[in-house]
Amino acid sequence: MKILVLNRGSSTIKCSLYDNFTGTFTLPSWEDNKLVKREIEGVQAIGHRIVHGGNHFKKSALIDSTVKDKIASLAKLAPLHNLTELEDIKKMEKLFPNTPQIAVFDTAFHHTLSEAAFTYPGPYKWAEEGIRRYGFHGISFQYCTKRASKLLNQDQKGLKMVICHLGAGASLCAVKDGKSIDTTMGFTPLEGLMMDTRSGSIDPGILLHLLDNKSPKELSFELYHASGLLGISGIPGGMQAIIDNPSSRTKLALDIYIHRLTSLIGSMVASLNGIDALIFTAGIGENAPVVRERVTNALSFLGIKLETNENSPEDQILSSPTSKVKVLLIHTQESFEIANDCFTSVSK
Repeated sequence: MKILVLNRGSSTIKCSLYDNFTGTFTLPSWEDNKLVKREIEGVQAIGHRIVHGGNHFKKSALIDSTVKDKIASLAKLAPLHNLTELEDIKKMEKLFPNTPQIAVFDTAFHHTLSEAAFTYPGPYKWAEEGIRRYGFHGISFQYCTKRASKLLNQDQKGLKMVICHLGAGASLCAVKDGKSIDTTMGFTPLEGLMMDTRSGSIDPGILLHLLDNKSPKELSFELYHASGLLGISGIPGGMQAIIDNPSSRTKLALDIYIHRLTSLIGSMVASLNGIDALIFTAGIGENAPVVRERVTNALSFLGIKLETNENSPEDQILSSPTSKVKVLLIHTQESFEIANDCFTSVSK
């Protein structure tokens, strides 16, 4: 089966073509309609990463008008993602009107969270209105869970893993027996870790204070686009720019990032009541040795020992044989995971 996958993140879009799962390549800009049509003639399914599925979707869905309406209704909760992903769907409909399209949701992997883990401690009517922790990056976590099990040659059942998806957007997931039991992102992709331009978790009282002089629209822009590494350092370019441009502010940005990341890993370990494997993935996790080194040093009390910390094009175990916790570098393959879901959906 030939499957086209569109994986749009907050800062990138990746287009991949899978032909009988024998390989993948990145396509030229799919906005050039004639070029794309020639390259992917005969495609039998199109898969889309959709960030927010809310309470509507606990698994992938064949896209129809109802599914599109539900994706649109959740756009306010994922303003950097859902609307642009919906635009991709509509463009593909025009190019390939008879080809089934499948929505694969980042929130679906987290439907196994317990009520205690997903309920916010506000008025109970919040929960009745659907205000709860949904979690994101689920497609990446699902892939990394399977891949880690193979690398460690251990069944998912019994494995306690903390997966660190560290990209422009970033979150952690506590995985036990192959299922998500805790995660750092919540109702929206704004909660949790400090990110490239997003603040992550902050005292909500700060927002109440700032509302005296700022509009909700201004606050939304600051929280999503002018905070995080950019907000503290004052320079764009994410983690690599922080590392390449040493100054008092970039040092502070990195220190805050490591502090908050390490603290939240600790909370994931507590949720798991232990840890067997710590996994680094996505742009920063795969390519920033200084982050991996500082985090594992801070967590050395858990018995973590690194054998190597070099970047590698291959997935690998970074920890030494005597380490009590295995440390893995995994190159996340969200597009491959989406293709798998497409294959399952279309083959039914």
